[in-house]
Amino acid sequence: MQITPPSSAGRSRWGAFALALLLFGGLVLLILRPVGELFSVALSELGTARNALDQATAGNAALNSLVIAVAVGLIASAVGLFAALLTERGNLMGRRALRIGILLPLIVPPFVSALAWSRVYGPSGLTDDLVGWSLPGLFGPLGIILVIAVNALPIAYLIIVGALNSSATPDLERAARASGASSWRASVSITIPLLFPALAGTAILTMVVALNSFGVPAILGTPARFSTVTTRIYQDLARSAQPEAFNRAVVLACGLVVVAFLLMAATEGLVGVHSNGPRTAEAAGPVVQDRRRSRPAVLAWVVIALVTVLPLLAITLVALTKAVGLAPVPANWTLENFTEALGGRFLAPLGRSVLLAAASATIALFLGGLATLIASRRLSRAVSLLVGIAFAVPGSTLAVGVLLAYGPALRDTLLLILIAYVAKLWAIGHRSVAGSVHGLSRELGWAARAAGASSLVALRTVLLPILRPALFGGWLLVFLFAFHELTMSSLLYGPGTDTLAVVILNLQQVGDVGASSALAVILTVPILVVAIPLLATRRLSAWTLGQG
Repeated sequence: MQITPPSSAGRSRWGAFALALLLFGGLVLLILRPVGELFSVALSELGTARNALDQATAGNAALNSLVIAVAVGLIASAVGLFAALLTERGNLMGRRALRIGILLPLIVPPFVSALAWSRVYGPSGLTDDLVGWSLPGLFGPLGIILVIAVNALPIAYLIIVGALNSSATPDLERAARASGASSWRASVSITIPLLFPALAGTAILTMVVALNSFGVPAILGTPARFSTVTTRIYQDLARSAQPEAFNRAVVLACGLVVVAFLLMAATEGLVGVHSNGPRTAEAAGPVVQDRRRSRPAVLAWVVIALVTVLPLLAITLVALTKAVGLAPVPANWTLENFTEALGGRFLAPLGRSVLLAAASATIALFLGGLATLIASRRLSRAVSLLVGIAFAVPGSTLAVGVLLAYGPALRDTLLLILIAYVAKLWAIGHRSVAGSVHGLSRELGWAARAAGASSLVALRTVLLPILRPALFGGWLLVFLFAFHELTMSSLLYGPGTDTLAVVILNLQQVGDVGASSALAVILTVPILVVAIPLLATRRLSAWTLGQG
């Protein structure tokens, strides 16, 4: 056995101390200080803010957010349960392709989905032009609920699939079927009761997603004068010169922090229950063996086509059409909108989006690795909790905190936006690294140390080559989230710091349909091209299930 020299041991201790200090500094600067500033201002101006909150507009916004959150939670959980039972319990042809179709909304920016729905189902949209039909209430609460539910569905699906593969293994269902129960009765009497904790947790988590949403209510709610808490905060910050409006925005943001924390705590308790359910030695697999039962799969593909594929096709056709009002046929197609979108005035925001996304992914993965290095220490759970809360907190709330903490010094700079991005997305980097490291055998590191390698040499020569594919997947995941981020960017940008997502929102609000559609396609298509292979291997969604 090789004994570590005292000097080497001392350097190791100092190195561990330096890493812990760097991690603590990151937590303070990125999370604790912005949230602390938020609550400090809210408490100091509580009297003024209470009067501001008594206004009907703030109360209506809070009620609207609550209604939308509850509706999205119920819809996403119910549809997610159906989709999970279909892909995991039905012996269907093309299950992998169906899984990818269900997960597609995960990588389409929500505000792009809202734009796409307005292009296909709105007045003068694709269906209106073709068959004279548009979706009643698309611009209002109904449209907001439907679009957010579609974007929240993949999260619900992933959590329920994880529960199906742990607490609801198929043996009990097969026993019920062998005793004469139909597949419907076996699901109702056995599978769904076992899934209840996960279903409740899923409903709460998708409610958090709905409370977080800003782009969808901004696009589909603003024309109908329908506001939510997030759009109310945006409007109040736009009038931040008025102390009453600014105080109301701060207090509303603090309320979202508290609600998000309570909901996430409930989610952790409920979703975590399914890991303690009954298990069998046999891996999960199909229960229904009749391949002719394809009607549910056909229904699922029809829904996927209507809620994801057709809207994306419609927004692409609008981007290709010469002018609004013309039929989207090849005779009226042009590339002028894309040429303009890739021209001078939009190329700079695209470059800023790429730069911010790459920097955020690199820093978030570094901090995630730093947090994982001290995973055996007592700080591990506290770090995971803090970065998890920052991810769950609505982007509008986090942006207000960052603005209060660093706005006076960094206003109208990309660094201000970068701080918000990293604080929000640190959790993804941490989950990606931690999940990969936990799957490794400790003997690899011990063997390298026994052969005389230092900790850094063992990390560089043994562990990093093994972890490189998983680390790249985590980096790419953070990049994708940062690249299409809208909520924080729209609150923190200034002259010369607008991102591509902000430009699209602004163009949409001024009615530039062609350019906004082209930019939305440019923002989405590269993400789809890169992410679909990751979906096929489930790398993109593994962080949601806690599998690294």
